[in-house]
Amino acid sequence: MSTQRPDRQSKGSATRQRIVAEARRTLVADGYDALVLRTISERLDITLGNLQYYFRTRDDLLLEVIRYEARSDLDVIRGIAEQDQPGIDVLQHLVRTLVSKWRSDSGVVFTTLMFLSLHRQTFASAYREVYSQFYDVLERAIEHAQPGHDPATYQKRARLLTALIDGAAMQTHTGPQSQYVESVIDAALRIALAK
Repeated sequence: MSTQRPDRQSKGSATRQRIVAEARRTLVADGYDALVLRTISERLDITLGNLQYYFRTRDDLLLEVIRYEARSDLDVIRGIAEQDQPGIDVLQHLVRTLVSKWRSDSGVVFTTLMFLSLHRQTFASAYREVYSQFYDVLERAIEHAQPGHDPATYQKRARLLTALIDGAAMQTHTGPQSQYVESVIDAALRIALAK
C-alpha cells in the first residue's frame, strides 16, 4: 500500500497524463525530432527534473505515448469486435475504423514505432507487444466472420490484414477518402474470407 496521500497520487497521475498528452501532440504536429524533453517541460511549465521524475529519457516517454495510443485504439476495436452483429459487418467496421485512425494521428505514432523498431530493440519489443494485441482482435473477428479454419489460417490472415491497413494508412494521396477506404475494405474482406 502506498504511503502517499491520495491527492498527491492524483496530482502525480495528472502531471504524468499532461506530459504524455503534450509529447503525443508534439510528435503528431512536429515529428520525432521535435520530441525533446526540455521542450516538453518548457511547454508544460515544469522543470526538466520534474519531467524526468516521470520519464527519465525520451525513449521512456515515447514508449508511454505509443502504449497509450495502442490502449486507446485497442479499446475502440475491442468494443467493435464485441458487438452483436454479423461477422462480416464487424470486420468491415474494424477495417474502416483502423484505416481511419491510422491515416490520422494514430498513424504518426505507429509509423514512428515501426521505424524505431527497425533500429532499437526496446522499440522492436514494444512493436511485437502492441501488434500482437491487434492481431488477436483481428484473428477473433476473422474467425467470427468465417469459422472452421485452423488457428494458423486466422493468424496469417490477421497479419495480412494488418499489413494492408498499415500500407493503406501510408497512402495519403489517394483521391476521395471514402472511395479509397471502401476499396481497402473490399480488399481486406477478400483476404479475411478467402476460401
